[in-house]
Amino acid sequence: MHLVGSIEPIPGVPLQSIFYPTAYPDEHDPTVGLVSSERQTLTALAAGFTKYLEYDPDAKLSIVAHADPRGGPKYNEALAGRRADSVRQFLVAQGISADKIDASSVGAEKLLDPQTISELEGQNPNPLPQDRAARPQTTQLAYQRRVDIVMNPTNAESTKFYPNNSPDSQVLWQRPKPPLSEVQGDK
Repeated sequence: MHLVGSIEPIPGVPLQSIFYPTAYPDEHDPTVGLVSSERQTLTALAAGFTKYLEYDPDAKLSIVAHADPRGGPKYNEALAGRRADSVRQFLVAQGISADKIDASSVGAEKLLDPQTISELEGQNPNPLPQDRAARPQTTQLAYQRRVDIVMNPTNAESTKFYPNNSPDSQVLWQRPKPPLSEVQGDK
């Protein structure tokens, strides 16, 4: 099966995009925003990548952070930058050397189009809950609030499947900025 926007995955390195709640991390606390399920995803990535480095010590990760289009360009660029920094810092804390991670942000410049999101949802092994299917615009916004990961030199890209079945997917999916207590609820 071909995954939209993906190159053949690397065995043992689970490359999955990381999703964020609306407007997180914010300027006041840039360390808040990675919910439990996304931290688990990054922990698995770090473990797999560390093992992969034994096979290919020149491998690197590129992190590209995105924002949904609701903020202005300056706001979205800063927000995406905080997301890139958050993922990078988490991976470094998991033992990956900082020189193995390149981070960048594109804000809302490279949005996924509705057709691509529809294709992703059609291929997603964790289907969209029915109560969310009636709100496709909210789903489209949720797909934009992500950090994609590319493994170099293979150019393997993270799958962009939204984590519909994760316990904290509602916090990630909702359209307005969720309260801090909901985002930190799992700490």
